[in-house]
Amino acid sequence: MLGEEGGVLSSVEADLVVQEGLAEPMITDITIDELGIQVVSFSRGLWRHKEDRPGAIRRSPAKP
Repeated sequence: MLGEEGGVLSSVEADLVVQEGLAEPMITDITIDELGIQVVSFSRGLWRHKEDRPGAIRRSPAKP
């Protein structure tokens, strides 16, 4: 599920694999497409959803 405080943006059924020692969560390119994520900047955590208005940019939550 891809969501924010306003609700669910999109969802997809997927398998979860846990790797001990992994520093960051990872999702596959197929999952990214299915969720409607359009990456603006990987390193800065900037993205938009396929249903967003043109020019809209979202920011991934900060790492703890």
